[in-house]
Amino acid sequence: METRASYILVGSFVLGFVAPAFGFVVWLANVRFDEPPKHYLIYFEGSVTGLAVASPVRYRGVPVGTVVDIRIDPENIERIRVAVDISPDTPIKTDTEATLGLQGITGIAYILLSGGTSDQPSLDTVPGEAPAVIESR
Repeated sequence: METRASYILVGSFVLGFVAPAFGFVVWLANVRFDEPPKHYLIYFEGSVTGLAVASPVRYRGVPVGTVVDIRIDPENIERIRVAVDISPDTPIKTDTEATLGLQGITGIAYILLSGGTSDQPSLDTVPGEAPAVIESR
């Protein structure tokens, strides 16, 4: 009997398993490599307890983005500046408003976007300039 393993056979078996597994994870996560997300800022006057980086952003209950940064606004220390990345196909309008929501009994916070009528213009971000600001309640 041969006690040595064929390294080429073992390597090709591992690659044959890892490549489809990676493809499945990318498909499952619905990762979009072709469209970068749009960056927006939201300023909250009150506490944002429970909100964390990577918290979800939902538009009328549908997950559309994530929180990427939370800081005290350096220009006005009474406000909290929250930076979010939102899918580019989300219809963010000039009358869209952001509120904080709590998920179940855990107290984990998320940002809920609501409002936005079809007759209002889109709130677009211009590449290379400051992100557009979504109003908060």
